[in-house]
Amino acid sequence: MSELHFNQWVNYTGPANWYSLSYPSSWVKDEKDGILQLSSPEGNATLTISCHWKSLLPQSNCESNLQIDFDQFFVKHRNIQRRGPLAIEHESIGYSGEAIIQKHTSPWKESLSWLPFFQKHWHHWKLWLIRERSIQMVATFFYDPQFHEDFFETVQRILHSIQLSLNPANPPELFANEVLYLAQKKFPLVKSHLIPGFRLNFGESEINLTNFYRAYLATPEFFEKNITTALATILQINEWGDAQTEPDLSQVQERIMPILLSRESWENNFPNFVGESWVANLAILYVVDESNAYWYIHDKLLRKWNIDREQLHQIALKNLDRYFDSNQIELICMSREDGPNMIIQSKPDAYNASQVLSKSFYLQARKFLGSEFLAGVPNRDFLLALSLSEAQIIEKIQHNIASDYLTMDHPLTDQLLVVTADGVSEYCGVS
Repeated sequence: MSELHFNQWVNYTGPANWYSLSYPSSWVKDEKDGILQLSSPEGNATLTISCHWKSLLPQSNCESNLQIDFDQFFVKHRNIQRRGPLAIEHESIGYSGEAIIQKHTSPWKESLSWLPFFQKHWHHWKLWLIRERSIQMVATFFYDPQFHEDFFETVQRILHSIQLSLNPANPPELFANEVLYLAQKKFPLVKSHLIPGFRLNFGESEINLTNFYRAYLATPEFFEKNITTALATILQINEWGDAQTEPDLSQVQERIMPILLSRESWENNFPNFVGESWVANLAILYVVDESNAYWYIHDKLLRKWNIDREQLHQIALKNLDRYFDSNQIELICMSREDGPNMIIQSKPDAYNASQVLSKSFYLQARKFLGSEFLAGVPNRDFLLALSLSEAQIIEKIQHNIASDYLTMDHPLTDQLLVVTADGVSEYCGVS
């Protein structure tokens, strides 16, 4: 591709890392329920792209695996013509025609009805089916005939940039079945079954699989190890007695740690555990650190320990500073010639994001970033701090933080934070 492509086009990776492509930076990108929509700046043309596990896509009874039943795809259609394949490494075929697009309960029709010029009249379209192993992509270009030539070349360049994964990750439903199989294989005496809401019932526990799935997408090679370790830990905790679940404060005081959660996660999943709402839709909770896990501190433990939340908070912050000293998790300064402008931690850790609460962290970071700086905590295990003077890259960092928030396990917030001597607030942009 030309130099113009690399300088003015944006790279994009689709859900579950099933595909990647490039598109012009001037085009408007929207995502909804796994469907990518790219629209021209004027809104005169739209390209929608969705990927499906092959067995889930409505197909006709034709012998070819790249046939699609247009009666299931459109409300009405006419003038359909078959077109040639794309010049890409994957199997493909093209079609063109006209159709009436209307909202429908079918996800396939929904993927085509999500258009800025949605109306119940005939639309011109070109459609391509692209397949690699179990993944089949549907790319549909809707256009006004009088502007067709203006945009078709750009659409072709987008399509020719598509790369489907040669080793695609399982979709969520197949992933859940693999987790269930592993649970039954490794722990045959523990009753386990899948339940609605992407969860696994394992013995006396209900396990939300969302974070495990995100971790699987990032590092599929650790799937069995991660799941087996988590199930073994849960099984061990389920066997604890009162001495373990309601210990005296002196037994656990040095292992109490603060941890950040999204406010939604706290309210929906941990409403009876000690915490408070914080900035940027975050919440601060408290856990007792174990060798391979941690457990949340319940309200009734504070009553047993005869301390309030503020006292618990101070204990946790003191332990947080000591934890990072003893575990040798260092701050890495990424510098330019005129001095450091960014700080990250040297390795992932469950308490990395919590460091934004620490006064000790602030005092270290301000030596390099100034008395006021930005911080990003897209997930539990990651913290980035950035000088406010780096205005030219703040927007890019903000985009990266938002992107990581959507893909990382244990997501926290897609917002940047402002850290000062007086505390932490949400970044609202340049005034």
